[in-house]
Amino acid sequence: MLILGVLMVPIGIFILLFFHNMEASLYKDGQTQMIYELDKSCQNAEQIAVNCKLSAEIIVNNESINDFLNQIASDKKFSFMDILDFYGKEISGVQKIVKSNPYIYKLRIFVNSNTVKEIIPLLYKEDKIADLKWGKDGVPPTGTWCFDYEDALSQADDPDHIPRTASLITRLNDYRYGRYGIVESAVTMENMFPDLYHSTVTDRTCFIDSDGIMYSSPQLSSLWENQKEDMMDFIHTLEESDSLTNGAVSKRTRIGGEEVLAGCVKIKSIQGYLIRIVSTKNEKMALRTSKLQFSLLWIMIVIVLFLFSNKQVTHILRQFYEIYDTVYQVQKGDLKVRVKNMSRDEFGELGIELNTMLDRIQKLMNETLHRELLVKDAQIKALQNQINNHFIYNVLESIKMMAEIDEKYEIADTVASFGELLRYSMRWKSGYVMVEAEIDQIRNYLALVNLWYDDEIVLSMEIPQEILCQEIPKMSLQPIVENAIGHGMREFTEDTCIYMKGEIIDDVCYIHITDYGCGMEETELEKLRKRLSGEIEDTSGQENGIGLKNVHDRLQIGFGPDYGIVIESRKHAFTKVTVKIPYQKRKREIK
Repeated sequence: MLILGVLMVPIGIFILLFFHNMEASLYKDGQTQMIYELDKSCQNAEQIAVNCKLSAEIIVNNESINDFLNQIASDKKFSFMDILDFYGKEISGVQKIVKSNPYIYKLRIFVNSNTVKEIIPLLYKEDKIADLKWGKDGVPPTGTWCFDYEDALSQADDPDHIPRTASLITRLNDYRYGRYGIVESAVTMENMFPDLYHSTVTDRTCFIDSDGIMYSSPQLSSLWENQKEDMMDFIHTLEESDSLTNGAVSKRTRIGGEEVLAGCVKIKSIQGYLIRIVSTKNEKMALRTSKLQFSLLWIMIVIVLFLFSNKQVTHILRQFYEIYDTVYQVQKGDLKVRVKNMSRDEFGELGIELNTMLDRIQKLMNETLHRELLVKDAQIKALQNQINNHFIYNVLESIKMMAEIDEKYEIADTVASFGELLRYSMRWKSGYVMVEAEIDQIRNYLALVNLWYDDEIVLSMEIPQEILCQEIPKMSLQPIVENAIGHGMREFTEDTCIYMKGEIIDDVCYIHITDYGCGMEETELEKLRKRLSGEIEDTSGQENGIGLKNVHDRLQIGFGPDYGIVIESRKHAFTKVTVKIPYQKRKREIK
């Protein structure tokens, strides 16, 4: 849970920073786009204003037109041919200029004369300016712009769709006659300020002239009027900071109590301001909705991760406590307990290894116990014949001395062999001896056995020195010879021998003990082999000293399951017992 908390906190902080940066990026992109569009609209208005000014200058700089207008202002009488020639040369040329410029809506000349006829749509009498917005209060100065008025002189086919216009007024003055005419260069408001007529409540544009008069879409005029004071403050702030010197400016501000993205650009040629207002309400709502959706998704992910991690932790802890309880029971001495319900994760692997370790420990303990029992059994069997070893040794030594005094050397040798045999069998300071010591024990044993029989049993050996120096459990070879004499040679009536041969093959020592006695049937041999492997109960220990089973078990306990004894036999021929032990290049110290 702590890890989950540590992970979720930075993730939550990352989400907050992500949405904060997203909001900042959204406003920045909006500002960049607004500045680009305002600069583009400013360039369009500037270009149209220049076209209007150039159109008026064409008339102002045309001497023929100015002379003709001066003559009209002086009420000079013109012949029909003079007027026709003027119309054909000058007026038609001006009309061509107007038609070739798509931005110019009308180019009109107003003259103060009652004698000349009007040439519509270019030449009008001056009294007609009273019908126009800019001429109601008299003729304005040269360079005056008049915005957003209905062209009363228009001869449009549809009187209900007369465009709103903006005009540049230019006076024609002469030092002799004074003002002799007025030039009106008119464009449509939609061409000059197209954004005004594509505005909505959330994205709207207006134009404010040098007199502070605001022009906008008729549908939004009341909204602009309510926010006019805020707009003028906005413009005033920008003018004070000289922000409008290098082009359009866009910033976040509050207009009419609403947080908006406002932009402004100054159109220098007409001395006005183009302002655009974009409401951020929809963007903020969309961003807030995204935040809410993402937050809900994040909370759901946290809940799912919490439930999943809780389930995993519970599972892991259950496995952990089960392993802990098992270890605790083992610590108390119960080696039979095992980990149950093991999963496939790391704790499951740990439980498997723990069970394997406990199985191995129990097996080793059983082997150790069995080995100790075998040693104790051999010791007990040897001690059963021990009344007082010092007493027996002293008695045997006395008999030997008496026999030597009487020159009974055979009896003396026999007593000496018997004493060595008893001494070897009763001394258990170490469980291991060298093969050479075990063979010496066999010689003493055979010396005593030969007293019982009329014929002699000879020990024939072919054992290399490397094997004589090998370690072997004590009383491992003598019981095999004893078994050979007791079972394989019961019926012999002549001299015979027991043949011992040693060899080393692939770091394994083999000691073959062969008797040429009565041998065994195949069934009897198979039964004996099963006794050695433990498939059937061994009774040889009760009949033949320590017994072959005892020897086989001690060899396997001492050296491993790959070692022990192997028996081969043929009826009326031989019986061969092979002792298999590992070859040790460095023998251990024998105590």
